[in-house]
Amino acid sequence: MSNESNLLAGEMSEENTNALSLSDYFHTLWLKRQLLVNVTAFILFLAVLVIYQLSPRYTAATQLLVGINAAKVVDIEQVLTGSLTGDSAVIGEMEVIKSREIIRKVNESLKLDQYPEFNSALVPPGFFADLNPLHLLPDNWLVALGLKSIDTSTEEEQHEALQISIINKILSKLTVTQIKRSQVINIAFESKDPKLVAKIVNAVADKYIIGQLQAKFDATKKAADWLNDQLGVLKKKVEASEQAVESYRKSHNLVAVSKEVGLSQQQLSEVNSQLILARVQRAEAEAKYQQVEDISRSGRNFDSVADVLNSSLISSLRGQESEVQRKYSEMLVEFGARHPKMIQMRAELDDIESKVRAEVKKIAAGLHNTLDVARARESSLLASLKQLESKASGNNQDEVELRALEREATANKTLFENFLGRFKETASTQGIEQADARVISFAEIPTEATFPKKNLLLLISFIGAVFVAISLIFIIDQINPGVRTPEQVHDFFNMSTMGIIPMHQETKIEPHDYVIEKPLSGLAEAINTLRLSLSLLNPDAAVKSILITSSLPGEGKSTLSAMLARLSASAGQRSVIVEADIRRPAITKTFGLDKESLGLTDLLSNPDLKLADVLLKDPKTNMMILSRGNAGYVNALDLFASKRMRSIMQELREQFDLVVVDSAPIMAVPDSRILQGLVDKTIYVLKWDSTPKKVVRNGLHLLMKDGNSNIAGVVLQQINLKQYGHFGDYSYHYGRYKSYYSE
Repeated sequence: MSNESNLLAGEMSEENTNALSLSDYFHTLWLKRQLLVNVTAFILFLAVLVIYQLSPRYTAATQLLVGINAAKVVDIEQVLTGSLTGDSAVIGEMEVIKSREIIRKVNESLKLDQYPEFNSALVPPGFFADLNPLHLLPDNWLVALGLKSIDTSTEEEQHEALQISIINKILSKLTVTQIKRSQVINIAFESKDPKLVAKIVNAVADKYIIGQLQAKFDATKKAADWLNDQLGVLKKKVEASEQAVESYRKSHNLVAVSKEVGLSQQQLSEVNSQLILARVQRAEAEAKYQQVEDISRSGRNFDSVADVLNSSLISSLRGQESEVQRKYSEMLVEFGARHPKMIQMRAELDDIESKVRAEVKKIAAGLHNTLDVARARESSLLASLKQLESKASGNNQDEVELRALEREATANKTLFENFLGRFKETASTQGIEQADARVISFAEIPTEATFPKKNLLLLISFIGAVFVAISLIFIIDQINPGVRTPEQVHDFFNMSTMGIIPMHQETKIEPHDYVIEKPLSGLAEAINTLRLSLSLLNPDAAVKSILITSSLPGEGKSTLSAMLARLSASAGQRSVIVEADIRRPAITKTFGLDKESLGLTDLLSNPDLKLADVLLKDPKTNMMILSRGNAGYVNALDLFASKRMRSIMQELREQFDLVVVDSAPIMAVPDSRILQGLVDKTIYVLKWDSTPKKVVRNGLHLLMKDGNSNIAGVVLQQINLKQYGHFGDYSYHYGRYKSYYSE
């Protein structure tokens, strides 16, 4: 895979590899621990100031039990219904407790307008009130400027407005809740005055119960007054309706037998009932006689007839017959059928049978007589019924009208009696009304403030301050797009890290001098590590020429070039540094060279000059310097793309062991894209924790765009070792390895 493909693969996998582990977060917090402590302390300090400036507030509560069963002296439940069972009823009573009428009565009884907490006019002006410049202006000026309005309301309107304001304040601090879906209501109130808060909450409960009693008293009185009025009207109606019944009965000669029917109707009903009974008896007699006749004609035995079965005589004869028949059967074997005793016993059986037949005939005759009597009685009752019907037909219309009058009179009397009973019950209960609620726990004067809960608020403030500080740290961390570790270089760009160059802390000595004067320092050891990495890039052939570039100016590429070339020269290598950044020549300034001296641009522009004519020697080492030169306007692209530049680079490779080319930033100008084709390897410099990742990616993409990229890797420049020890290579800590360096 090519370098450009690797970079693209790194881009695609950036989101996956960018995920930080838990240890990364802890190291980020440790890195910014001072900011964490400062922000937390500042927020906590502000919170303490606010918390301890808060005025303490006290809460008192009382509990009411609603829906209690009151003792009933008389039953007037239909007059006054007071069922307070169920959640809906309890919720309704809670709304009654919070009603403005109840709160108004509490306000009037306690005179809350005399307390500064509820009447802002009684609050003394604060210290800053005298400093208000508006107080120095006349009232008419303030009115003209619209900063003050003229109050044109009357005293009554002002008083009412104050009462409304007090009621609103009470309601805003009053809490009415149901305790665990029971019939117990908790009334709580919050105030700055512990004594006042207990008075208010107890007064709310008291006014609520008094309101219940007053409502019941008013309802009872209204019911009694209304019932009394209705009784007078109903009494007159009852008297009038009863008088109408009596007058109608006398005028039509109607005798009242019962409440609903007259005499003729009652007689007619009785005869009709007797006629029905007679018909039933006649039908029964006919059925019995017909059964006897049928048996007689057919010659069957009469024993199945009910009257025969019920006859005691026949039963006795049948018993005698059974006894004789038994003896006859026993003696038949001994004497035979022709024996005189047997003949006598047969004669006795015949006599018993004749007596039975005679008795049956008597029973049949009796049934016939019973049938005749039933028929005669039915005929007589039918005649009487017809006679009564003809007599009653003339009185039917009168009785119908009479019954209507009687029903009206009865209805009026019943209604009057009901109203009279209700009136007596209602009148007897006046003055003994009982409330449907009672206080089960009165509010006591609180000894501790419920607000503010300083310890809890301090804990919450501390947690919030830590959270804000941590959030701020991670926001800053996300805003900072720089690269910090070799792992991030590999994850973000899919490239290796050639070296980690620490930040130069010594201000009196320049870095390129420091690595010479302090060869055992951490900075010098980092450059030596980079030199070792370069030597291991190609085991078959030495890397003799390198291009050092970066994404943006100020990332330390020129400083790195100078340190690398100088330290290589001090190690015995023939090294040369080429200043290829012809627009901002930093090497000339770094080594204090004469700007008028000949250099690379002169060598490229003048074919008569030779390399030896423009090379300058470093006074402290054997390093050679090919500076920019003093040529005027030059086109860098044309110069670096020329054959002359290629031959110069080839000549430098032949004369020196290491050629370091300090190039311009890749995002500024395209010089590095041309120069990388003239060297063995390219080193890309990143300023630690500074250069944005997108800029680095774009710069690497430009270098790889032409397909001849030879990027050896990335060098992290200007690293803060103390911070890197906590954030970068976690096994590295500057304090642990400091003894190995000689600073």
